[in-house]
Amino acid sequence: MTENSSIIEITEHNINDVLQSSMQTAVLLDFWAEWCEPCKTLAPILEKIVSEYPGRLILAKVDADAQPMIAQQLGVRGLPTLKLVVKGQLAGELSGAQPESEIRKMLEPHLGEPQPAEDSGDDFLAQINRARSMGAYQQAMDALNSAIQEHPKRWEYRAAYADVLMDQVLLAEAEEMIAEIAEDSAKLRPAARLFFLNALQGAPEPSELVARLEAGTDDLEALYFVAIHMLLKGDLEEALERFLQIMKKDRGFKDDAGRLTLLKAFDFMEGNPLISKYRRKMFAYLH
Repeated sequence: MTENSSIIEITEHNINDVLQSSMQTAVLLDFWAEWCEPCKTLAPILEKIVSEYPGRLILAKVDADAQPMIAQQLGVRGLPTLKLVVKGQLAGELSGAQPESEIRKMLEPHLGEPQPAEDSGDDFLAQINRARSMGAYQQAMDALNSAIQEHPKRWEYRAAYADVLMDQVLLAEAEEMIAEIAEDSAKLRPAARLFFLNALQGAPEPSELVARLEAGTDDLEALYFVAIHMLLKGDLEEALERFLQIMKKDRGFKDDAGRLTLLKAFDFMEGNPLISKYRRKMFAYLH
């Protein structure tokens, strides 16, 4: 990731993930080389254009000399070459030095009118999340480091950094980052995610847990770990139902883990409408 996290450097390790991301966000592949003067002329034009489509366009730069197999597989015959990929399909292609107007003409049928990029924290974090979805963790951390240095009291940047660390199961480092967040409300969600990831350390594999539940035994431990896996995968209501079930079956299990994990889940879900529904269910049972 460059300073603009909508710009990705392509390698054989991330090319498939980047192309898959075109299902949500259009990808403009820029094939270039260090010796190619027209490529150098084109680069700032492309960076300006991608900044005008915040959240809608990724510029994926491919060094054709360093990645010859990618260039060959995608039918690149000269430099510079631009290929627009939308929803997994080639939607446009330009070869050779091109004026800015031609590039925009290729993009606008698929992306609509551009809009000036704003210095928006929301846009920046959306770009960080796209990088995380493509496994570009080091690039995400580099961008967040710069953002934290520039805006030391934007606590959401530290929360995002903690998320990137947790994506890599660097839990001790994530805990240190969360501890730097001075605003309590900003640390609730990452702290809850860390709680659940720590709870899974040393737990049996998901397949074993499911097998234990399918055996028909009243296995609260398996139910507990399966619920955590569901929560972290995004199966929120299924997870909440299971935490509630644990609370109803045995308040003594792991020192009232059913109730406590429900409360942690509410922190993790941060504003989801399911929270109100399950708070009511929890209080109805308790009172």
